Order: sequence, then structure tokens, then C-alpha cells
Amino acid sequence: MTNYPRDEFDRVPEFSNRSGSHRENGWAAAASVGGARSGLRWLMVFGALALVVGLFSFMVLPKLMGTSNDPAPVAASSSASTKASEEPTVDSSADSSETPSESSTESESMDSDSTEPSDTTGSSDESQSSSPGQSDFPEDVDPTMTMGVYNGSNIGGVAGTARTTLLDAGYSNVVASDWTKKVTYSTVYYRSETYRATAEAAAKELGLTSIMQSADIPGNIAIVLGNTYQ
Repeated sequence: MTNYPRDEFDRVPEFSNRSGSHRENGWAAAASVGGARSGLRWLMVFGALALVVGLFSFMVLPKLMGTSNDPAPVAASSSASTKASEEPTVDSSADSSETPSESSTESESMDSDSTEPSDTTGSSDESQSSSPGQSDFPEDVDPTMTMGVYNGSNIGGVAGTARTTLLDAGYSNVVASDWTKKVTYSTVYYRSETYRATAEAAAKELGLTSIMQSADIPGNIAIVLGNTYQ
């Protein structure tokens, strides 16, 4: 190992607390760091307070001031009073304009009422003309009397055909059915003299000549058609 002579740079104490000319002691560095953090914390607190104050003055304060100094109710009341003053004029004009139409409607309804009797008369005339000539029957013939037409022949549908003929002639209560037994000749039966004229008129309509009084028949008039009925 080479030995060099000592010079002025070797004249330093062997033990020293100095950590270097470019560094500070440990406690001084810690103090400087703590002071910087404390200043930053206070800066953040002041910034937050300023933000809260700004939001309050921008959002809440105008609403509070607007509620106390709002002129809207005055305008609303003035518009309401103006509307109330205008409404009577509008209603009066509307009433005056509607009165002629109502009177015209009443006159039209009166005209329609005046024409109704003629319509009723026309409909009654039509109904009378469409009725199958009930006025053509003699006074002692009752076309509304119930009478039965019975098929006693071997041909089906004979009673229904005779019933249709009587209905077309103006008899309104005619029923068709089958007789209890088969017969050869056709006969019109009536229960009493009260029904004789009607029975004779019905027999004439069907072209039958045999007419007899009998109490043993269903109903007041029974028309029994036999095999000779055409």
C-alpha cells in the first residue's frame, strides 16, 4: 500500500455529527416537512370554505331573495281581475247569439210535431190496407177464433197446407196437427151453434161441404181432412 504525506485535507476530526454540507440535520428536515404539510392542510380548508360560500350565494341566496321579493302574485291577481271583468261581456254575447238558434230549434220541433198526425194517419191506413180483409167477413163470422186443422189422411203435410190457406184468407188463430185415426172423408166439426157460421165460412174457404155439430172435439172448431181432400 502506498503511503502519501498528510496535507491540509487530512486535518478533520475523526468523529463528527455533520452529515454533509448539502444536507441538514434530521430534526431540521422533519420540522421543515411538517410545516409544509400544515400549510397545505390549511390551504385545503380555506378552499373548501370558499367553495361552500360560493355555492350558497349562487344557489340558495337567490331563492331566498326571490321568495321575499316575488311580484308574481300581484300579476296573477291583476290578470284574474281582468279576466273577471271580461267574462260578463263574453257570456252576454254568447247568450244573445244562442237565443235565435234555440228559438229556431223550438219552431222546428213544433213543425215536426204538427206533421206527426199525418204520418200516424198514413201508417194506420197502411196497416188497415195490409190486413188480410177481415172486414170482408160477415158479422156472425169471427176470424180470430181458434180452430184446428187435423190430418186424417195418408198424405203428409195436408194439414199444414190447409192451415196456410186459412191464414191467407184472414183467419189468425189456426193450428195444424194429426188426427187420432185415418178417415176417408173430410168433415168440419163445431161445438155449438155459436161457432156454426165461422165453421161454415172456413169449410167454404177449403172447399169442404160436410159440416157437423159435435161436442166430442178438441176446441170449438175442428177441421178433419181425409183421403179425399185435394
